[in-house]
Amino acid sequence: MAVLSLIWGSSFILMKRGLFEDGRPVLAPLQLAAGRIVIAWAVLSPVLFRHAHYLRTHWRPLLGTGLLGNGIPAILFATAQSRIDSSLSGMLNSLTPLMTLLAGILFFHAPLRGGHFIGIALGLLGAIGLILLKDTDDHATWSLFAMMPILGTICYGLSGNIVKRFLYDVPPVAISALALTFLAPAFIALGFATDIPATLATDPAGWKAMGFVALLAILSSALALVLWNMLLHRVSAVWASSVTYLMPVVAIGWGILDGEHVGPGRWAMVLVILSGVYVVHLAERR
Repeated sequence: MAVLSLIWGSSFILMKRGLFEDGRPVLAPLQLAAGRIVIAWAVLSPVLFRHAHYLRTHWRPLLGTGLLGNGIPAILFATAQSRIDSSLSGMLNSLTPLMTLLAGILFFHAPLRGGHFIGIALGLLGAIGLILLKDTDDHATWSLFAMMPILGTICYGLSGNIVKRFLYDVPPVAISALALTFLAPAFIALGFATDIPATLATDPAGWKAMGFVALLAILSSALALVLWNMLLHRVSAVWASSVTYLMPVVAIGWGILDGEHVGPGRWAMVLVILSGVYVVHLAERR
């Protein structure tokens, strides 16, 4: 969970670096999403032949987790960060445990324990507090673009439950590689449709931005995806998704290094979020 928090918490600053160079747009959101998915698939593709037989028996949940856990969120978060800052995007992502629990209850017959409700409520309270205490120059906090990461957390919640319920007998690396295989053709076409080659050829900062996208793909969409599926094999979907509670801490740290001011109120809300993580952990252990 610590490693995932560091990787995924850093993904928002990497998206920012892929989208902008000194405040100037470089890659379009759809270009970033396409590059991220295609590069991640290429990194994991060497294991495809070894695990291809799972496609015959598990293609539906693999397609579902590919779309909901990777494809749609990649577009939503990239589009959101073209208008909101990276730290806010990371903060909103901490709604994932709540969405995972609700998806499990509504669609997967998961039980609701009192500790789950209390812990996730604390995490949600802390996430809302972080947004309300936002003290940067971005005034367009609540907008359509701020809703996109929330939609992304709904997708993550559904994907986590799909993996836990239907793919428990599939190796984590196979889940990651095969899920991305369903997406690769569409995102390769998206890359050409948005003319990534022309951007790389004409924009002096294009290759540098794509380098950040490659880091994002290798770390956040390939390595972290395998670790995430390993975590889902060992603990419940709700407890596994609690990793997103820690991501705002990393996002705020990158914000400080990037020159953003973080007041004491935000740190207080981070402590509330970590308290929620602890309560959920106690509920799962019991």
